[in-house]
Amino acid sequence: MLPPSLTLLLLSSISTFPLVPAIQIPLQTPPVPRFPWIHKFASIGDSYSSGLGSGSRLDWSCSRYASSYPHILHTSLLGADAARSHQFLACSGASTSMILSDQIPKLEQGVDLLTISAGGNDIGLTPVLSSCVYQFYMSGEEECGTAIQKAQAAIEDPLLLHKNVAELIDAAKPKMSKDGVIVLTGYARFFGAEDEICDKVSWAVWSAVEFKKQYLSLAMREQLNELVLAVNRVLKNVTETAGPNTVFVDYDSEIVERRGRYCERGVHEPSPNRHALAFYEWNTVDAGENGTELQDHTGDDVPKGSFESGIAERINRTLVEHPEWRFDPDKGFVDRGRGEVEEEGIIGGIGDAVHWMIPDSWKRVFHLRPEGHGVVARLVVDALAELQTGREDGELNEL
Repeated sequence: MLPPSLTLLLLSSISTFPLVPAIQIPLQTPPVPRFPWIHKFASIGDSYSSGLGSGSRLDWSCSRYASSYPHILHTSLLGADAARSHQFLACSGASTSMILSDQIPKLEQGVDLLTISAGGNDIGLTPVLSSCVYQFYMSGEEECGTAIQKAQAAIEDPLLLHKNVAELIDAAKPKMSKDGVIVLTGYARFFGAEDEICDKVSWAVWSAVEFKKQYLSLAMREQLNELVLAVNRVLKNVTETAGPNTVFVDYDSEIVERRGRYCERGVHEPSPNRHALAFYEWNTVDAGENGTELQDHTGDDVPKGSFESGIAERINRTLVEHPEWRFDPDKGFVDRGRGEVEEEGIIGGIGDAVHWMIPDSWKRVFHLRPEGHGVVARLVVDALAELQTGREDGELNEL
């Protein structure tokens, strides 16, 4: 059962303006298993499955967190069951090929429920966010357009995203029990696109490059949202052709309904601690967290290959080329004493670590907060309940 410090602030359904704070509803653990057929539960995938930054940290090398939707499922929503095991293998920064090579082989045999989040890293999510939003490695409108075009091409090419995810699911099937269920979770649109209030907002981090700053224009927000919807369409299509015990959980409309995106109608950004916000901004502080530590300290170094290291390496490349540049003071600082800046543009570190030189709160930007993970977990439970109804009616399906 989740400890009190990890009680989730579940999002209230908000359909009117002005904003209404989220309702605080503790997650209740059913006293008996909700799905007694689940004895072996496993979770693989990327940082949206590992729960980057959400709750207390469970693991360093893969950035797994306690308020991730897989951990919420196991410790709460699936119900109390001391006999149920959970293999939590998801890893920040993992592409489908990395999940295939590093996580699938570690799965035990006879998995009854497998959750997967994959695809964002295959299309180049980090380059898009860097070029179009934060500009960790200073770039302009042309680089943003190129990053979006590359992402669109990866989504549309049947030999890339679709093929990669289909192969991942096929590789997982031999690890499943006879009636095991695979749940593939999607992504949610990051931006509201109903007004132009954000058109004059820039989240670019460097203060000395006004002429190249990107802004959160309505057109750009619509483009980034369409990338997410296109990824979800591909993921849904993969599950529809993968067999009856493979289901897709699309939580996008739930986040939209709860006004959980950046730049929601009438919101003046940055608004990092808006109650309904489902994603982290750089200064977001969740209940029970120490804002001073998050915003004034750099925290631990980050694992190579992770989402976080992609940010760190782009910042270092900028410092190699422009050592005189400084962070916008509204967005934090760069602690240049954290490590040596190498000519190759890679921040030094020890072993598998990469030096992290900016405030700790930046590590989790554009990832779900605990209440967002709570939405995903509840929708997974709903999907399982629908499947269980069929099982109780004697309609068992084999993978």
